[in-house]
Amino acid sequence: MNKVIIKPKTMGKFSLYCPFTNEKLDNENNSFEIYEGAGKYLFSMCEDCLFCDVGNNDEIEKYWDNSAIEAIEKFAKNYPDKNILLIEVALETDTFYYGFLNEENQELSDEEIRQRFIK
Repeated sequence: MNKVIIKPKTMGKFSLYCPFTNEKLDNENNSFEIYEGAGKYLFSMCEDCLFCDVGNNDEIEKYWDNSAIEAIEKFAKNYPDKNILLIEVALETDTFYYGFLNEENQELSDEEIRQRFIK
């Protein structure tokens, strides 16, 4: 699992995109919630509320003890042959986690991932 942390200083209008396919993810006007998968999108979670939205919910939720990141790390450990990219977006009050499958093993720098994910 590869992890990239994004700590936006200010957030104006934005949209979320798959860093591998550049497909726009379904979000509603500056929302960090993604309701439908696109591109190589696997899951998303909010640290505080365990917001999940795709088919891996049940598996990730069963690992939830103390934190979202622990649950995600346990989930990723079950798939060592998959190249999972985890993007952590740390805001002042909330932290969101997004998982993507890097099937083609694209080599993107952390900065490239940041620029491709939030536009």
